[in-house]
Amino acid sequence: MRFQAICIASVFSAHLAAGAAELPDCKLSGTMEFKETRRDFLEVSGSVKNGEEVTYGRDEPVLVVDLKVVSVRPVLIPSADVRLKNSWALSQSYRFEKGVPLYVSDVESATGRRLSALSFRDGSVIYLNEDGDFCNKVRTIKPDMQVWQMGTLSKEPDDVRFERTTKDEVGQSGSLRIFYLGTTGGAMQFREAWVQGGQISKSIDRNFDQFAKVIEVAGFKFDVVEVKGDKVKLRYEIPSRQELGPVQRAQIPLQVRRTETRRS
Repeated sequence: MRFQAICIASVFSAHLAAGAAELPDCKLSGTMEFKETRRDFLEVSGSVKNGEEVTYGRDEPVLVVDLKVVSVRPVLIPSADVRLKNSWALSQSYRFEKGVPLYVSDVESATGRRLSALSFRDGSVIYLNEDGDFCNKVRTIKPDMQVWQMGTLSKEPDDVRFERTTKDEVGQSGSLRIFYLGTTGGAMQFREAWVQGGQISKSIDRNFDQFAKVIEVAGFKFDVVEVKGDKVKLRYEIPSRQELGPVQRAQIPLQVRRTETRRS
């Protein structure tokens, strides 16, 4: 009977080891500083005449393009359905579905360690170590508190992999029209019209000295080759995709397109 009990216990322990493995202790302490991991890009498509010298008359369109602001964010992709189970009954466990992206952030510890973090709406945070493995402790981060939760996490099944990659999300989108309105009293006049859903969401008139060599309209630069009477000759180079800083993105007067994206 004693031999049988030992055998049963050994089989039971082997079954547990095959199905679940406690996650590593990352030995974290102190505060963590979250870093900006999102990168924003402006994508331009439409009638673009890069490098050409083109003459425009009064009220003629200079640029007619469609715009998209695309945000690129790091994600983890589970290779199969998986659960991070907490050993403490009153602490939360986490289930992730195969192929559903989990949005992660980069963080840096007070000692200079560079890690990743998976954040949840209730303030819970699970960190990942330098090797990309989940740590075994969950932290609650709220404005008035930062505490480590009771219990440790294990992964079931333990052979599930999390691939780190990036995911593109379209935010602001619409169209841009730039018109040359003519030259009056020594001033070149242009109008930028931002369009969404067939409606002009914002219109801005820009005035420039007629002797200016370079002008900027709607964030794009144009070389002024010649101004003669009511005609202007321009040249420009507009990339199909360019990275935006936070200030540049905030200056684009288009509404964010709402998408239903599942997050952790």
